[in-house]
Amino acid sequence: MKKILIPIISLFIISSCDYQEINTNIHGVTDEETKKGGLTYGAPLMNMQQLVIPIGSPSLSSAPGNHLQNTDLISSGNYIGYFGNNNNWNFSIESNWNFVEARMSYAYENFYSNLFRSWNEIKKVTEKSNEPYDQEVFAIANIIKTVSWLRATDVFGPIVYTNAGNGDIAPKLDSQEVVYKNMLAELAHSVEVLQNASPILLAEYDLIYNGRVQNWIKLANSLMLRMAVRVHFKNEALAKEYITIALDPQKGGVIAGIEDEAKIQNSGKMPLLNSMMPSVEEYGETRMGATIWSYLKGYNDPRINNLFTKGTYDGKEDFFPIAPTNGYPKKEGKNSPQFASKPNINANSPLYWFRASETYFLKAEAALYGLITGDAKSLYEEGVQMSFTENGAGSADSYLASENKATDIARYEYPYAMSYSHMLSKGNTSPQWDDYNSESALSTKDQQLQKIITQKYLALYPNAVEAWTEYRRTGFPYLMKPLDPDAPARIGAADDTMTPERFRFAPSEYSGNPNMSQVPTLLGGEDTGATKLWWVRGDRPKQPK
Repeated sequence: MKKILIPIISLFIISSCDYQEINTNIHGVTDEETKKGGLTYGAPLMNMQQLVIPIGSPSLSSAPGNHLQNTDLISSGNYIGYFGNNNNWNFSIESNWNFVEARMSYAYENFYSNLFRSWNEIKKVTEKSNEPYDQEVFAIANIIKTVSWLRATDVFGPIVYTNAGNGDIAPKLDSQEVVYKNMLAELAHSVEVLQNASPILLAEYDLIYNGRVQNWIKLANSLMLRMAVRVHFKNEALAKEYITIALDPQKGGVIAGIEDEAKIQNSGKMPLLNSMMPSVEEYGETRMGATIWSYLKGYNDPRINNLFTKGTYDGKEDFFPIAPTNGYPKKEGKNSPQFASKPNINANSPLYWFRASETYFLKAEAALYGLITGDAKSLYEEGVQMSFTENGAGSADSYLASENKATDIARYEYPYAMSYSHMLSKGNTSPQWDDYNSESALSTKDQQLQKIITQKYLALYPNAVEAWTEYRRTGFPYLMKPLDPDAPARIGAADDTMTPERFRFAPSEYSGNPNMSQVPTLLGGEDTGATKLWWVRGDRPKQPK
């Protein structure tokens, strides 16, 4: 067994720098000792965790914030109305559905390539090892990879998955269906591996669960449940197979309480800055979105005070949102969107990968479609109550009895563009399970799904990619329309399109990899923002005008 001579500076004595910038290891230890101490895996594992939903050290200044703008704030979160942009960037980027080369290349790096490098470092060490410890570390790395690349495939569609890390200069991409099937199988395998592991693994480098293996098992099962429910409109047998595995008590359980939630934030282990901060505070660009405002205000939802701060307009203090796909350049000063409502965050606020409330909404949908036994109404109401608990909003009993609808914006009521209006209450739903809209064209079952996904939308905040994915899959919740009327035309979509269906690949990707020519076949359509992804419901309801 060879010896390694390495510097005497250890990861454990540095607390204020990025782990990638630290000289690691102690001299005179063996390969096995290095792995057992975590020095082989520690830095790439910590880096992976910071790249799932971009976050980083305060020393990195605004870089993670710029990454998050690209993935969640000015794109997906803007499309589904979590956020509104106090800028239109001259209609030249993804905020206004302009999927230009540089920004799409940047997005693919943020969603896929950056994490690949760290995951591949771990893969190279573990793939040929029969040591249980190595396989346990790789199982956790693969769970993190799945959280991240699930976002990638749900944004782009085809990605390199089964050929990832094989050393191919021009790797072949997989269709989204193939990606999902392999991700599900890999999650199930990771659970099997970790069920035989020690209770604590690599605690010094685990920013999510402090090394608690049981929590990683629950996250893997919860991801399995998320993905399996997502595909039931396209492959019911696959959905049932993995829903059964995910919910099998013998497999370790799912995330069901706040103590199990997967989140990342500043800690004594690693200084981290909430990456929404630059866009909210430094740039003054990310503000409350009009769609989430409409539901929170219309439903008289107490969570609004936890999620957003009040803004000011014309001397009045209230919740003021910005419409999706804003058509105006950045404005500052009195009565401008600069003083619209902000996301209620601080430097230490966490970013969530998976919250307990999502589990209940996934079960509710599964029960509604007969994929599991159980009462959809009860599970739906448990999901709403869990979200209230997560947000410190108290009891949801009176809320769940409410027949309130979303708030409309009439002409001349939207302060930042008097010509903008949208009647979001039309054909919409209320929190009360047994309250059905007689004016809706939807069946009773579809109205029940609408309730589940609308409340799931509110509970998922600020997990924008996940909410955008659920909207594209189901057609719910109904959204405020884009303010920029030319946005749909930039992706070749119909004028009444509410959001893009996906990001396209940067054209330069095609010149660098001949296998990219298969993308239209793998997509089942052209590589544009208007092409639907695989898991989209075939009879997806269309929002009434």
